[in-house]
Amino acid sequence: MPTAAPTDHSVEVNGLDIHYLDWGGDSAKNLLLVHGQGGNAHNWDHIASALREEFRVIAIDQRGHGDSDHTREGYGVDRFASDLAEFVEKVGIAPCDYVGASLGARNGIAYAGDRSDHLKHFVCLDYGPEMSVASARSQISGMNRRRLGWRSIDEYVDLQMQGNPRPGEERYRHQARHSLRLNYAGKYVAKSDPEMFWINGSFGAREVPYLWEQWGKITCPIMEMKGGESDFLSPEIKARMIEAQPSMTWVDVPESGHGITNDNPGFLLSELRAFFVD
Repeated sequence: MPTAAPTDHSVEVNGLDIHYLDWGGDSAKNLLLVHGQGGNAHNWDHIASALREEFRVIAIDQRGHGDSDHTREGYGVDRFASDLAEFVEKVGIAPCDYVGASLGARNGIAYAGDRSDHLKHFVCLDYGPEMSVASARSQISGMNRRRLGWRSIDEYVDLQMQGNPRPGEERYRHQARHSLRLNYAGKYVAKSDPEMFWINGSFGAREVPYLWEQWGKITCPIMEMKGGESDFLSPEIKARMIEAQPSMTWVDVPESGHGITNDNPGFLLSELRAFFVD
């Protein structure tokens, strides 16, 4: 894991305490990194560390994630988008380059559709206005089989490595330190709000027409990076995305599933640097 350390901060956004990491630096260019479902700002540590000399890098814990507040108001995509807009204004980083992974890309679409003036470039990592039917079914099935907790960090790491060994044990241990908490029963459980589950089903499906509408309204440069081994974006979804945004850049990421930041970070960094030059 990187030796350079960010500073921890929090800001009130839409009545919630939102935590974020600031990697500092003297660059006049701002970069906002937004994690996926169940993740947190520290998911980006290896990416932020590599880019901190080129950008002032900010990584956010979205509502219901990491060290940010959970909420009974829920997790509609419009609420996430409103958080992002207010956050960027309060932290004072507009205009910024935006990279969103999975849920961070989905929420970014809703945000960018209304506030493209906040963004210099918009990067989506393996997500679009909707996911494929095959992926949606897989997500629901996986969530229904999710573990309630782990007896140890070692157990967590071992199970993650069985599912996908590419990131390596060190990355998974780093992930565990920031994604899990020890509960009253002595089990390690996820920090993220379990209410997030409903985004993956019929509630999230109802938001798809709105997300397509927002996608078509984005005016800043867009890059979609699709995991080469991921089924989240079908050929039909890809064609519709390009039809609505013909000037967008599409990149297929080799040796990567849905989790591009961990599966192929070197390729990701190279593509980001090339895209942000414009």
